[in-house]
Amino acid sequence: MKCLTSSIRSLYLLVLCIFFVLPSKASGSSSKTPEYIIIDSWVSGFIAGLVKTKENRWKTAWKRANQSAKNDARIWGGLFVSDTNSRSGKRFLEVASRFTYQGPQTGIGFFMAHLYNTVLCKVNNVSHPNGSTLLNMNVGWTGICFGNYILAKKNSAPHPDNRIFQHEYGHYLQSKRMGFAYLVRVGLPAIMSTGVHDEHPVEVDCNREGFLYFNKINPNFQNDVGYSDKKGWDFLYNPFPDTIGVKTTVGRNTFRYIDYRDSIGRAQVESLKVKAKWFDYAGWIAFPVPAVIGVCNAVKYNREQGQGSGSGPLIIIDEPEKKTN
Repeated sequence: MKCLTSSIRSLYLLVLCIFFVLPSKASGSSSKTPEYIIIDSWVSGFIAGLVKTKENRWKTAWKRANQSAKNDARIWGGLFVSDTNSRSGKRFLEVASRFTYQGPQTGIGFFMAHLYNTVLCKVNNVSHPNGSTLLNMNVGWTGICFGNYILAKKNSAPHPDNRIFQHEYGHYLQSKRMGFAYLVRVGLPAIMSTGVHDEHPVEVDCNREGFLYFNKINPNFQNDVGYSDKKGWDFLYNPFPDTIGVKTTVGRNTFRYIDYRDSIGRAQVESLKVKAKWFDYAGWIAFPVPAVIGVCNAVKYNREQGQGSGSGPLIIIDEPEKKTN
């Protein structure tokens, strides 16, 4: 996260891993039903609205309570939503994988979502774009993704043109592809990144996933008429290395532009793919081996970045903003 040092962020993720519980276990608990949890969110929202508002307190408290309860219900619903752009068979597997193949990150995302909504009262609204669960929140950091749960700042929006969503959704695509390996191959290495965050291999791979996906489902997605319209892929905020694409300058900003319709450009993007290794999966046989493997992966990536083995994007941003995984 933006406000934490790399070491604290690493410890933070390790602690979250300890709290990993499959959502199926949580939903099957006899001590606390989903309905009771929704009531909890309503009460906490009411108190937050009452305490934090100086004028029209009761009206604000009631509105905040109803919104928190609605958010809670949508967080639960996030376990079962799927990408409508996929066939029915793939949609079924997508949901099933959250309780199996993507279990660890789904459990953490589910826990974090309820924490920010019910305990911290930071969630404005919850939506389900493309099978993900996007939490629009009042936080100082940009975004983080665990499984299909995307926790992001206030200017995020459930639309492919939104620069925060298109990047974080790329992390969800990584999660679907890597499964158990996601936390150790992507999560910890990204959080422990010591170099330029946008140049980290797993962040570049995240942009690769999102760029290819959104262009594939919508042939008219990419708008290359002008960067200022904020439509299509945001090459400035979600950049690619300066070893591919075409150097493009808009005002003071320079970035690498890639035409999805060009087969060479697509091939260059595909070459950035980060693949999970066998030991990323095998480590889950004995906890906390996955955490150790994740740290080793992070150290390896940081060393490679420090040695300049990868070429980062050529980019100048007027108002720099750092993303988190």
